[in-house]
Amino acid sequence: MIEEGKGAGEEASWPSCGLPACVHYLITRREVTGFEAPYTFFRCGEGVLPLFCSREAARSFLASRALGEGWHVRVFSVGELISLLFAFHERVAWISFSPLPGHQLIEDALSHLTSRDSFIESLVVR
Repeated sequence: MIEEGKGAGEEASWPSCGLPACVHYLITRREVTGFEAPYTFFRCGEGVLPLFCSREAARSFLASRALGEGWHVRVFSVGELISLLFAFHERVAWISFSPLPGHQLIEDALSHLTSRDSFIESLVVR
């Protein structure tokens, strides 16, 4: 049910200081076109992308949903994530950080959303 996906940022580090590069985990699936499509849900007709800072949190969330075949956890570097958010700009308006598995996505949890554009700005500033 849960497959391991790999991205370019998984083993990356910042060359100047040796610190691990910032990576994020998404629930994705391979599309016929070859692109990785992120799992999104909707709030008031706008797409919300759940984003995780650990593989374990993403796996738990995925295991708590009945998403069907082909969905897996994949790591994304900052650059890959920015590219993905630009590519899916019509589908994704908001980012939800590490939503809890098994809980309904209630209004209280959704009040802690960040706009896609604000999130991209924060990634670019790093």
